[in-house]
Amino acid sequence: MAREGMMRVAVVGSGALGAAVADELVRRGLSVVVCTAEKSRPPVTDAAFGWLNSHGSAAEPPSDARDRDELARSLGALRNATATSPLRSIITWNGAVSWASTAAATARFAERSGPGVTTVEAEALRQLLPGLRVLPPVVAHASDEGMVEPDDLRRAFLSRARAGGATVVATRVDRIRARRAGGYELQGAGATHVADRIILACGTGLPALAAQLGEHIEVPGVPAARFTFTAPELRLDRVMSTPDFEIRPSARHGFVGAEDVVPGETETATRARVHTSLSAVREAFGLPREPVLRNVTTGVRPIPPGNGLLCAPLASAPGVFALAAHPGVTLAASLALRTAEHIEKS
Repeated sequence: MAREGMMRVAVVGSGALGAAVADELVRRGLSVVVCTAEKSRPPVTDAAFGWLNSHGSAAEPPSDARDRDELARSLGALRNATATSPLRSIITWNGAVSWASTAAATARFAERSGPGVTTVEAEALRQLLPGLRVLPPVVAHASDEGMVEPDDLRRAFLSRARAGGATVVATRVDRIRARRAGGYELQGAGATHVADRIILACGTGLPALAAQLGEHIEVPGVPAARFTFTAPELRLDRVMSTPDFEIRPSARHGFVGAEDVVPGETETATRARVHTSLSAVREAFGLPREPVLRNVTTGVRPIPPGNGLLCAPLASAPGVFALAAHPGVTLAASLALRTAEHIEKS
């Protein structure tokens, strides 16, 4: 329960962004309630790949849309935020390797990425990827990157926030209105909550709530698939991104892979693309048999237009803050700091 005079902050959404900002606000001594609909609608975080990636991948087309300054801060912020229990050791900082279809393109990616990424040639690559049979002439190695089970990370943030005094309520917020006495009233599923400040961190659900407050915001949903598989002979201890597949090891699942989804395509088409990726994994590592697919989950990534990042107050609703980003898991801690600083100043 909030002490008299303490600012009350409602966080709508319990994905990585919402959980991280709730944790940061509690650590700053604010009264926080997190409204989550995860029982009926799991956060998109739970279907994320889990690559903590500040540089991108050499296998992807060059893009100037990413907020490079924020991404550069993101990994340091994550290291600091996860330095204490229950988040300590939740992230594996083994780095990541990627390469493009040509050695020249890989080298250009590494040069463009700055000091955090170096090029590694075939002989040294055997140290990083001892099981790889088909060696590319050069790869980009991001030694500062890591991997995590995204749902574990968000739950750990929520757990620490709750331990610090935050209240987590199973309420899907359907309506927000300004109160004459000041602050806002949040309504949903028969429950009502009153707050002085609101942080909308509910992904593709954000525009509908912002519209109720007179603000037009776009947060398109871009589909992507995450799949899990087993391959007992596969030796891999870090994220690996190539033109043919993107995978990482997982203590829980064996291995996790990521695959793009063409909007509107059938589940059969998506699974066929996943099987093509698994065949490429078998060939690259010389596996004696095809990896065994366990499941495929298609999620919708909330990607704001422009640089994929929305972290700003609503002009039409004082005290309400909009938060959405891709990659949200990577940016969670740094954006939590930005949001908390704004809330304290407002």
